[in-house]
Parts: sequence; structure tokens; C-alpha cells
Amino acid sequence: MPWTPLFFKLDGKKVLILGSGEVATRRAIRFREAGAKVTICGDNIQPHLKETGIIHQPLKEMEKLIKWADIVVTASGNPKLNEKVASLASGKLLNRADKPQDGDLIVPITFSTDDVEIAVSTHGKSPIMARVIRNKIEDIITEEDILQIRLQDYTRRKLKKIISDQKTRRRILYDLIKDNKIQAHLKNGNLEAAKKYIDSLLEDMGVF
Repeated sequence: MPWTPLFFKLDGKKVLILGSGEVATRRAIRFREAGAKVTICGDNIQPHLKETGIIHQPLKEMEKLIKWADIVVTASGNPKLNEKVASLASGKLLNRADKPQDGDLIVPITFSTDDVEIAVSTHGKSPIMARVIRNKIEDIITEEDILQIRLQDYTRRKLKKIISDQKTRRRILYDLIKDNKIQAHLKNGNLEAAKKYIDSLLEDMGVF
């Protein structure tokens, strides 16, 4: 399978979206919220989108806009128009909402909670099941998991300053995840107590 999941920094990227229906609107909002410069090319645009900085251009500007864009999204209800734009967008990053496997980018179903972001894709086979699976995953992430992420980040940054060997740092971090006292602190929502305990452990280990 010639696909691999990535998180792509969109700040300042130029995104052209062909179409102005429900799917096109969702993509436009998502790319815009990620910091991209978004232009919708279609017959119309929902008024509230303009307030977010999304620009609307008529279809007659399509070819010029394709040259402008870094990413092109085909999401119109006109298959022939989608095919034409996909052909003109050769060399651009292409997301085909109409035929996901024929593009270069697939936009997955995502959710974020604090420090966790998870993306789920069925490669266009079943968007409904992608949502179902996302909801199942979302339900099992706990507040304790979030605090553990923050504690691991705190510890990892400290270890990086004094231990150059990545395998040694990883071993220490794995051991700390299994520590009963740390688990108890985080179960009680006490991140600061867990940090103090980490500091004392590292000192006892001779890390500091």
C-alpha cells in the first residue's frame, strides 16, 4: 500500500478547493483552522465562511488558482470537472474527495483531546466506519493518559540534557510509566506531585 500517515504543517500553505457543498465546506474549514490560505472555487460559498478568511472565486478563475495553490482538493459534484482539475493539478499535492485513492493526500477523520491527536482513515472505503472507530478510540483515552503524556514530556526534556544515549532515556521512560507511585499520583490528578517524585527518583538514580 503506497500510503503512510503523516501530520502536515499547513501554516501559510495555499489550498484550492473545487466545490462548495458539504464536503468542500468541511475541508475548507479544516484547512483554514490549520492556518492555510484557503480559496473555494465554485458557484457560491456559505456566507459564514468569508468571516473565517476563506476566499471565494468563480469557476472561470480555476486554472489560474491551480497554478497558485500548493494543495488542490477536488470536492465538486461534477465528475468531469473533478477529472479536469485533477489533470491540471499534475505536480501539485492533490486530495480527491471524490476518489481518494487517485490523489496524493487522504484527509482522515480526526479528533483532538488536550495533547493527543488521532487520525483514522479507511482509505475512502467507509467514512461512516472511520467515525465509529474514532469514537471508540476517543472513549478509552483517560485524563490519567493525558497527565502521563505531560509527565513523560517533562521527564524526557530533563533526560535529554544529561543523557545522550537514546536507548537509555527510553528505558528510563518506560520504567517510569510502570511506577506505582507515579500511577497513583496521576490517578488522583496530581501532576505536580508526580513531577516532584520524578525529580527525587532521578536524583536517587544518580542522574542529577
